[in-house]
Formats: sequence, C-alpha cells, structure tokens
Amino acid sequence: MQFKDIIGQQATKDHLINMFRQNRLSHALLFLSKEGSGSLSLARAFAQFVLCEKVNGKPHSDQQHISLFGEETENNEHLIYNDSCGVCPACLKSSKMMHPDIHFSFPVTNSKKSEPKSDDFISEFRNFLNKKI
Repeated sequence: MQFKDIIGQQATKDHLINMFRQNRLSHALLFLSKEGSGSLSLARAFAQFVLCEKVNGKPHSDQQHISLFGEETENNEHLIYNDSCGVCPACLKSSKMMHPDIHFSFPVTNSKKSEPKSDDFISEFRNFLNKKI
C-alpha cells in the first residue's frame, strides 16, 4: 500500500514523512483512530515507505549511489521521495504483507489449541485485509 492509495489525511502523511526524514522514528508507533478512518491503511503505507529500497537509498544496478534524502541529479540536487516506489523487492513484500520486518498483532479466539497466537491466523488475516482494503 502506498500513501497515494489513501484518501485524505495529508497532514498526517506529511508528518510521518517528516519524522522519517529527520530520523525521528521511535521504536514503535501507535495508529489509533475511529473505525473506518483508514489508520490501518496509513500504518501499512508508512511501513512500506520506511522499508522501500529507493527511499532508503539502496543502490540499484543502473544507479551508482542514492543518498538517504533522495537521488542526486546532474546538478547535485536531490530528488525527495514522498511515497514508496511500489516496485522494489521490499515494497512487493510489504504490499503482500509478507515482509519479515513487518509484524502484525491482532486478537485471536481460543480454538482447539491451548494458547492461540496471531501467527496461527496470519493467512486468514491477510485474506481478510485483501478483501477489506
């Protein structure tokens, strides 16, 4: 999911992007809002943005070097990214909710197992999100 897929909330998107650019991310962020406001989508888009290889400056085969603050142009200016690229391996894994650095925690019901864990229900959770979002 990308920021461009989220309707509205531009001030929140800008705030999250600025936090990332200023290297002011804490170890955890809590996205709390009313049901239907898109906070889960916003959290997914932000996680993808933070992990995006193009945003983070990981060099690609056709590029020499990309700095943390964007690609250098011929005039030594920087291109600044306001969204993830959506095509690098990290973005593809994030969009499928399978990136190893993104963890989901959600309520589960007690089933036949004595101690249910979120990992036991991750495939159902992914299917649910793909239908709803």
